[in-house]
Amino acid sequence: MSKMSFRGCVGFMVLVTSASVLVVRAQQPVVEQSPTAEQIEFFEGRVRPVLAEKCFQCHSSRTSTPFGGLRLDSRQGLLTGGDSGPAVVPGQSEDSAIVQRVQGRPVLMPPTGRLNDDEITALIQWVDMGAPWPVATASDDVPDPSAPFDLLQRKQQHWVWQPVQVVEPPTANDSSWSGTAVDRFIHAALEQQSLTPAPVADRRALIRRLSFDLRGLPPTPAEVARFVSDTSPEAYVDLVDRYLASPRFGERWARHWMDLFRYSESHGSEGDPDIPLAWRYRDYLIRAFNADVSYDQLIREHLAGDLLPEPRLNSDLQLNESVIGTGHFRLVEHGYQPVDPWEDRVKWTDNQVDVVSKAFMGLTVSCARCHDHKFDAISQKDYYSLFGTLYGARPTQRAIDAPAVLTKNKVELATLKKQVRAKLADVWLNSTTATNEALLEQARVTVEPESETFNSTRIRSDGTLVEALRELAQASDFTATWIELQRYWQVEVETRQAFNNEHFDVAWDLSGSDYEATVGHGVGRPDVPSAPGEFSIERRGDLLLGGIYPGGAYTHLLSTKHGGVIQTPRFQIDKHRPLENLNLPSIVDRVLHEHGADA
Repeated sequence: MSKMSFRGCVGFMVLVTSASVLVVRAQQPVVEQSPTAEQIEFFEGRVRPVLAEKCFQCHSSRTSTPFGGLRLDSRQGLLTGGDSGPAVVPGQSEDSAIVQRVQGRPVLMPPTGRLNDDEITALIQWVDMGAPWPVATASDDVPDPSAPFDLLQRKQQHWVWQPVQVVEPPTANDSSWSGTAVDRFIHAALEQQSLTPAPVADRRALIRRLSFDLRGLPPTPAEVARFVSDTSPEAYVDLVDRYLASPRFGERWARHWMDLFRYSESHGSEGDPDIPLAWRYRDYLIRAFNADVSYDQLIREHLAGDLLPEPRLNSDLQLNESVIGTGHFRLVEHGYQPVDPWEDRVKWTDNQVDVVSKAFMGLTVSCARCHDHKFDAISQKDYYSLFGTLYGARPTQRAIDAPAVLTKNKVELATLKKQVRAKLADVWLNSTTATNEALLEQARVTVEPESETFNSTRIRSDGTLVEALRELAQASDFTATWIELQRYWQVEVETRQAFNNEHFDVAWDLSGSDYEATVGHGVGRPDVPSAPGEFSIERRGDLLLGGIYPGGAYTHLLSTKHGGVIQTPRFQIDKHRPLENLNLPSIVDRVLHEHGADA
């Protein structure tokens, strides 16, 4: 027998496998695969809402006689079809009647109006992926979609909504599996399935597993040799401690957290604009894992790290770590100039709801955007409560320096501001006469000579400005004149204030000294409201002043370069309610899964 190449061997295996499949299919019915979590999410988020809104009124169990005998509220109804045959051919959108009808072939459905392009595209994609449908509702015994979902009953019946219970671990028949409670649970599950545990790994395999799990890197030959030769009882514990203390540990495990919060250094979309400081969030996670920051603390920092009364500070880097935790809110799909900014912001917030709920609770809360959740105890009201909380936030830039750095900057800026103010006043006072003379010169006009012996100029007198300039230019006491002008200015201010008080309601008054209701940030923000006449300096260009402001609270004083934000009220976190009082699948399940212990 001649030798067969590797490629030929693979080809032969493929041919044999294909033939086997053909024989099996001829002898038994097709067993369809269960839909994946991603497919169910696509159906619930993109397809079911369209069917419920546009089709169920005529083609569902809501009516005793569905139009054309067609029901679209179950997968079996789609496959069986109505008077015209099946509505869906899984995997073949071009041959599926439901796709043909929404495209107007031969008639347009629904009769109330054509679906938009996004809805048609989603329907085509769903059919092409096999028309996945949740198993719980894959038969004709489908509850009325219009009937309310009993959230309370769901919470009472499903284990995931129950408080954590203390459960005694089972007794292990094998004494080698009695080391920890987790071992005994695993051993009991294996026995129930009549499975034999894998043999104990040798020391070379053990160090490789540990190194890849904790550091994401293979052990060095020297590390392997040292561990194999060290047979002391403390060798394994010491190795674990050493790998946990490695900087590579944070790099390895921060990657999984970044996956949950869809970390990227650009916003996606057709323009794919960069996120210049996204790496700050990445490094923040690495430092957090290496510093063994608690899970509770990470949740607080991700949800309200900029509002914590006692933020977590990094003394070595002089950073406010808690503020950086909120950076994940900017990691969303976002274009340069959306056609509809309001719609774009709704999509932005919905994405944040989806990511936060999946990451911290393991729940698809976004499914309740259009209706109460079909499977989990989440109402549409719950969704919009969370949506409203996140929608109330505004994109902004935040200083991540530690308070000591910000205080130092404020002191330096205040000193510079005094110097700038003194210099501006000196230049202004010394140039008043020259300025007024120049303005008067612009107000002079040349007059044609009235005689051979007369040739002069005269000053226009067509308003109060010229008269005021003349008085200022000729006044020996500029200060007295300036005080008189201030009196007129005060009258004008009071007149406008009276008008505003009569015609407008004041929602915010930051002109006083009460800052208790606000949370302010920004290098240029003073600790108390500023007096009238504060100014900012332009960052670039020929103009010196960016603005002169009335009394109030500002975040960009001295320079428009130093921005900030003022927020209210302060976000309060209940310190007495534990975050782990439910069985919600979250970080623990993911850690076990990454370690291959998803038993």
